[in-house]
Amino acid sequence: MKIPKTIAVLFLLLAISLPLLRSSCSGGDKELAEETAELFPDITHRATLLAMRDLGNGATLVDITNPWDTSALLASYLLVGDAGRPDSVPPRDRLTEIRVPLRRSAIFSAIHAGAVDELDAVGSVAAVADAEYFKGRVARRIADGSIADLGSSLSPSMEKVTLAKPDAFLLYPMQNAGHGALENSGIPIIEMADYMEATPLGRAEWIRLLGILYGRRAEADSIFASVEEKYTALAAKASKLEKRPKVLTEMLTSGYWFVPGGNSYMARLITDAGGEYPWAADKSSGSLQLDFSAVYARAADADIWIVRTYGSDLTLAGLREVYPLNSQIKAFKTKGVYSADTHKVTLYEEFPFHPELLLEEYAKIFSGDTANLRYFKQTH
Repeated sequence: MKIPKTIAVLFLLLAISLPLLRSSCSGGDKELAEETAELFPDITHRATLLAMRDLGNGATLVDITNPWDTSALLASYLLVGDAGRPDSVPPRDRLTEIRVPLRRSAIFSAIHAGAVDELDAVGSVAAVADAEYFKGRVARRIADGSIADLGSSLSPSMEKVTLAKPDAFLLYPMQNAGHGALENSGIPIIEMADYMEATPLGRAEWIRLLGILYGRRAEADSIFASVEEKYTALAAKASKLEKRPKVLTEMLTSGYWFVPGGNSYMARLITDAGGEYPWAADKSSGSLQLDFSAVYARAADADIWIVRTYGSDLTLAGLREVYPLNSQIKAFKTKGVYSADTHKVTLYEEFPFHPELLLEEYAKIFSGDTANLRYFKQTH
């Protein structure tokens, strides 16, 4: 069996990263944001880390809460449209002003690129990092040279950044880790902390921020309203299931087994789909780094085992080859293992902003209705 790429790459794509640590705006800014809410109510209602306030005149104030210290803000932005800066702007100690819609953005995640593609704003993407992971229209424009490849997201080429002339970077924040040379480029960095939201709908609502950034507000609002309606209906249906299978995710790689924290959107998605999650009582919103014994102690009797790979089709024989004791997990013995090769399917590109698609898939697997699955297949 070809062993999947390292878990670091897998979780970078999935964006359920093991928290590292990051600085933030002051707690004073958080207090100012709370005062602002009285004059300009938050127009988001599912996201807990994203607050957007319509200042009128086509301007939007965006406050992003620090996921690792919710008493402080990670960043604040004033998004200014063609009408220019509004006369009155709520005070912030640190406020980054950005002209919208963006014309030449640089995107470092295929997840955000997928949403921008859906918003029909790919023409406003000038550059990407980790180009090999992009799909759809973005991938085609990379291939024909219309979109520049900046190289690795961990060390992008500053020479290529200069040539691409992006008007903003869309980046994932990491705890206590900055963005290196990009922070000295003078180009605004938009901290896309969507992956740290605790609920699937909370993360999905960040498409509304992308809608404002790319001049597609109405389209983004419509997409989210549809997602919210479908997700809510599916979750309500799944909540009536009498039997809730125990669900294990991922696999041991390089000595570690990363599972979603109990307060993460992935754990919530499993629960909403009718599954029982072994770490549901955990309060972490990122990932848990465990060894095999810790996983086995909690999930040896798992009925369903969900595994994501990249660039390889998983087999039961291969799963045993990776770690012989994998064969002792109940789901292995009962052929309850389901895998998705994310190099072939559009799981990563779709589910963050369309969690209803993955919810429907999980609900089918958990109920035993495994015909016509979109992403996963039963592993033999």
